[in-house]
Amino acid sequence: MKPGFAGKNKYKPVIILISFFLFFFSFLFRDFLTKTASEITHPLVSLATSFSDNLFWWSKSRSITPHELEELYQQRSHIAVERMIFEQLKDENEHLKKELNFVQRSPFSYIPANIMTKSISQTVSRFVIDVGSNQGIELGTPVLAQEGIFVGKISDVRKDSSTVTTATDLTQAIAVSLLNESRTIGVTSGTMSDLLKISFIPIDEQIQKNDLVVTSGLELSIPSGLLVGIVNTVKQEIGSPFQEAIIEPLVDIRRIDSVLVLINKQPSSP
Repeated sequence: MKPGFAGKNKYKPVIILISFFLFFFSFLFRDFLTKTASEITHPLVSLATSFSDNLFWWSKSRSITPHELEELYQQRSHIAVERMIFEQLKDENEHLKKELNFVQRSPFSYIPANIMTKSISQTVSRFVIDVGSNQGIELGTPVLAQEGIFVGKISDVRKDSSTVTTATDLTQAIAVSLLNESRTIGVTSGTMSDLLKISFIPIDEQIQKNDLVVTSGLELSIPSGLLVGIVNTVKQEIGSPFQEAIIEPLVDIRRIDSVLVLINKQPSSP
């Protein structure tokens, strides 16, 4: 036997043992090695992707002049403005359609008005509009919103502006009628809230929740049939000959910015 061959056989068991341990530990720590490799390679891949994207857009931007880039920015701004105007016009169109629908089916004449300022609290509910005596506005004229829903009455008139006191103001009183079986007549008054009330209703009057309340026409300047609100609650004290109806107005003046003012004109005789 050759001396060199004998030396190799001497270390063969050691080599086999080392190989076994390497294979065993590589299998045992395979997940650890894979995770470690991923943590190393992922940033490199991300960096390469970012570099590729930047290189792509840089090469593309070389084909766009500064003037063209400025035009693109202007087009984007123009589209944004047009979208904003479209949304505003859509809202205004829906609002005007409701007002026009009422005006077309009404025998009265109306003047559109914009609300300039509002004063709203627990005791006061008023707003100022941009039409006055120069436009034919008079004291006591009813003011309406959307579909002819009653809001309040003109309480002060100037040349080109007027003050409207709403039905919920504590100083306001409106002659109304309930659309129940007996067409109960009463007078609404404001409360320390956004609700109205009709007091001193005879106990034998059949009033129910959700009954509609309209103007009765007993006031000279206010026609009958204008929607005021809806019965929210009916109260009755034990032993009292009267009951009280709590009315929820159909318009929240906090959410409107324009109204219709009824022109108090009698039709001319032939």
